[in-house]
Amino acid sequence: MKTFAKYDYYIQLFFIIIGPMTFIFGGLSGLILFYFIVGIPQLISFLIKLFLGTKKSLLYIAYSIVIIPVWIIVTMLYMEKHINDFFGYILMASLLYSPVMAAAYVYDCYNTYESYK
Repeated sequence: MKTFAKYDYYIQLFFIIIGPMTFIFGGLSGLILFYFIVGIPQLISFLIKLFLGTKKSLLYIAYSIVIIPVWIIVTMLYMEKHINDFFGYILMASLLYSPVMAAAYVYDCYNTYESYK
């Protein structure tokens, strides 16, 4: 777990730095790329941690409650091409809180990594 925590932290840090650069250099299309460049590695990391069976932090649990429904809605949108207004409002709200939760997730990875040092 120590090795995973170390690599996970550095990978998440790399993507949280690269993500805003896509927005700066890519304009509006870079904004959408930002969410996927930062979000997909975090989703993979989240799922790996979910099945590792280690103790979950409060920040990890909050992340799962707030972000995982967004991925479910995006998947529904991809499959159905149309979603009702309620899910659309959740997606719009997620544009505001997702960057904050992404930074919080990297901070949680850092705390996990530091606890193994």
